[in-house]
Amino acid sequence: MFQLNKKYFKNFDYILTILILLISTIGVFAIYSASFDLNTGKFANFYLKQIIWLIIGFISYLFFTIINYRFLVKYSMLLYIFSLFILGLVLIKGHIGMGAQRWINIGGFRLQPSEFIKTIWIIFLAKQFATNKVEYATFLDIFKKSIYLIPIFLLIFLEPDLGTALVYVYLWGVGILYLGVRRYTVIITLLILVISLPIGWNYLKDYQKKRVITFLNPEKDPFGAGYHVIQSKIAIGSGGINGKGFLKGTQSHLKFLPERHTDFIFSLICEEFGFIGGSIVLFLFILLLSRLLYIGMLVKEPTGKIIALLAASLIFFQTYVNAAMTMGIMPVVGIPMPFVSYGGSSLITFFSLCGIVNSIALRRYDIVT
Repeated sequence: MFQLNKKYFKNFDYILTILILLISTIGVFAIYSASFDLNTGKFANFYLKQIIWLIIGFISYLFFTIINYRFLVKYSMLLYIFSLFILGLVLIKGHIGMGAQRWINIGGFRLQPSEFIKTIWIIFLAKQFATNKVEYATFLDIFKKSIYLIPIFLLIFLEPDLGTALVYVYLWGVGILYLGVRRYTVIITLLILVISLPIGWNYLKDYQKKRVITFLNPEKDPFGAGYHVIQSKIAIGSGGINGKGFLKGTQSHLKFLPERHTDFIFSLICEEFGFIGGSIVLFLFILLLSRLLYIGMLVKEPTGKIIALLAASLIFFQTYVNAAMTMGIMPVVGIPMPFVSYGGSSLITFFSLCGIVNSIALRRYDIVT
């Protein structure tokens, strides 16, 4: 489990480490700014909590770097069953907030298990997809793989947390594409999804339906469901090329911009640092994704390749969706920006996941039989 050879430390990926620390530091400064109240001149303590989570996250990064990732893969089925148990416990005894039951209280901390379990889901998928021996996935193969998706999707959907539930579906879909599918299989699958959309629509909560409708025309309800997107676009647009300056974002600090330290933190960054600042953040994510994929290309062992691919896919998906919804080109689904948005559960999850990829980097030249 913790077996290390001196040669492994030569493979420690310092570039990956620097990138995640750099992006996380930008997140802390953004949350510090989001904590500032222009009316009172005082700061909320969000940034202090984020620093604590950052320290814990980096410790988890080093912890999972040391652990041999193949140990986690070996017991992935047990981890999956444990995940279902925890998610079931959330529905029974979880903390209720903002109309959802997504959190559990442990030792005075409020944690969101569906965030942590993303890492377990990726490890589990890597084990499942690495053992597939067929050249192309058939409908039967897709059905077999979906058996594990359905329970974890339903447990998260019932919290309700549609955005996070769709992240799990997305990762599963990336795994299916990794297996390889024929063109007609993709077309028929997409047709089935399109036909099933009206059925799925009936199971959405009213506020979820409003988000989708408002996405198409936010000005239709400017003081209701469309308020978040409208204020976000105003904040981004008012930042211009260079931005208004650190702690000088009026939309943010006069509290016109909701959830400015969580879901809409990218709007705050663009308002205060402009197009240039937002572009730098996205460019750093591109470098991070490139590094994760590069590690996946180097490793010889198949589960390591898939974990690196899915880790990059998850970070890409959440970064894209978060940035896109702040600009009004995606519905608001409450997905945080990795390493940047406020929240201990998300931050520790992504640090742990990158730690596992670094564990893969350390052992990338191992020959596994």
